[in-house]
Amino acid sequence: MKKLNELFGPSKYLIVLDLFLQNPEEFMNLREIARRIEKNPASIMKVLPSLVNRDYISRTKIGAKVVAYKLNKNNKKVKLLLEFLQKLEEEEH
Repeated sequence: MKKLNELFGPSKYLIVLDLFLQNPEEFMNLREIARRIEKNPASIMKVLPSLVNRDYISRTKIGAKVVAYKLNKNNKKVKLLLEFLQKLEEEEH
């Protein structure tokens, strides 16, 4: 589901954010994110720093070279987005 992308127009940023909003408990590395949204990892790598800098997702080092990302559910804007998507889902049913 790419709810934000459907509402606000095509954007890799929104597609990646949507992925995390739809999977709020999951840690994902760059390759997993790219695989799930069917995009090139290099193009996804350009989006991730912005999401991390805005504190929408957290970055966790796992091992020497592996980095995983997860939705930051403590961020107030993320909480609002989750509520918004929940209400959208309710409206559709």
